[in-house]
Amino acid sequence: MFVLCWTYSSKGEESGNPWIMVLHKERGWELPGGEVHDEEEWDVAALRELYEETGLLGTAISYEEDLVDGGVVVLIEVNDVPFPEPWGSNDGSIEEVGWCVEVPSRLSWDEGEIIKIKNHDWNSSKRLGS
Repeated sequence: MFVLCWTYSSKGEESGNPWIMVLHKERGWELPGGEVHDEEEWDVAALRELYEETGLLGTAISYEEDLVDGGVVVLIEVNDVPFPEPWGSNDGSIEEVGWCVEVPSRLSWDEGEIIKIKNHDWNSSKRLGS
């Protein structure tokens, strides 16, 4: 089982509601995420992966099990102000981290998968309290 982080900023409305993506050295642009460790809850795994790959701390709001095959997408809110410049990662497999308002090229997945997650109605998803 793996988790993906759909991460937005509580201060992002004025910037077009951007979300976080990471540029993996081999695969291209993708959402932060990874494997769930033994007995780790989805929200804990997602918050850990987000921090390891981006350096951001956030709050897991809700999750959805039906958006990607074999994985869970966790909605995470951060309080950082989005900015246009990318930054580095402490994860050696990540070239850079950035806020996106459009789906980037050199994408690891099918663009439709990102659009599906972006357009998902999170009000209908299972809520978390982390």
